[in-house]
Amino acid sequence: MNEIVKGSIDLIRQLNYGLVYASLEEHKELSRTDLSRLTGLSPASITKITRELLDGGLVVTCGESSVGRGRRQTLLRINERRFQFLSMRLGRGYVDMALFDFSGRSLARQRHLFTEEERADLLGSLVHAIKVFLPRKSLSLACIALCLPGQVERHSGMVKHFPFYDLRNWPLGPTLQQAFSVPVLVSGDVRTWIQAEREWGAAKNCADAVLVFVHNDIGVGMVVNGQLIESENALLGDLSHLQLEPYGQRCYCGGFGCACTLVTNQALEAQYRDLRERMQEHDLPESVTIRELCELALAGNGLCQDILHQAAGRLSKVLSNLICLLNPGKLLLGGEITRADRLLFPMLHQSLASQLPAEYLVRLQIESTHFYEDPTKPTSVQVHKALRDGSLLLELLRSCQES
Repeated sequence: MNEIVKGSIDLIRQLNYGLVYASLEEHKELSRTDLSRLTGLSPASITKITRELLDGGLVVTCGESSVGRGRRQTLLRINERRFQFLSMRLGRGYVDMALFDFSGRSLARQRHLFTEEERADLLGSLVHAIKVFLPRKSLSLACIALCLPGQVERHSGMVKHFPFYDLRNWPLGPTLQQAFSVPVLVSGDVRTWIQAEREWGAAKNCADAVLVFVHNDIGVGMVVNGQLIESENALLGDLSHLQLEPYGQRCYCGGFGCACTLVTNQALEAQYRDLRERMQEHDLPESVTIRELCELALAGNGLCQDILHQAAGRLSKVLSNLICLLNPGKLLLGGEITRADRLLFPMLHQSLASQLPAEYLVRLQIESTHFYEDPTKPTSVQVHKALRDGSLLLELLRSCQES
């Protein structure tokens, strides 16, 4: 019983600290009286919390309030440059890294491509790449936030399955935490993207949204009634292995005709090469990236437009049941394929219209995601969430007190 009470008190303390930080983040400058009024916490609690935040350098004074006739009150604001955090996305054969301060300002960024030798010891190579990237001086690293296309246990940081490298029970979070002595936040990339779109992007003012992420896999994130649908241990939103063609190409999972063999970047690039040979379009480049394919389609190339039209039809098969079930207000599409959005979106809408009742399409808006061009920006939403719920805040205060 004592342990339950202690745990509850610790949680309340954490949430109170997070509430104060979130209020300062939203309103920029507040007095202690303002904080007490906005959070509902007693003046004594606000005094104690702000004293610790000031001692840790997380909050600084920024002048005095001139409102009212009484005693002027000291204004507080977040010290956005006190700490930095590392935001990363680990992809297929590369890692994107960016260093941010708490204002979201990018301080440095880099993409590291792993060689075949480095892939053999991916975890060791990742640690080395981070050490090379991080500046050696004037760095107060608060945490590391990382997302990847795989199945992740968020609280432990263990990667249950990373399909491209076929890694299982991969101790990514614990290893990075031991190597850099800071909290490590690990998440699946689809969950991270839909959170970022919900907080800052295209789904900000939408209670129901579906995010479709087309890259090397097909991921789907869902916001229903303002809440992100997720599970601690289940991999939600991976539609890569939904069968579209029973007699199609064999997938690495062992199945046939999976969505990832038909609609992903590699699949569309392979379809281009095959169609070019079969139609003897030798004036076209021998091979193209997905971005170049989209540019050719926008320039009026019929072969590339046909590939996009077929991709839209296949995507609609993947999404029609989901839209029928959730009836979202927005369908957000992310990936290089959205470079041809003015061609792709009408195709997708037309294909969905042939499979769904009209009432499901009345309020459905199809848009591009806001954050695809910067793969490290969505990952930073984990850091801001951990600051606002107080969990990272208390870790930083504890490290300040120990040092």
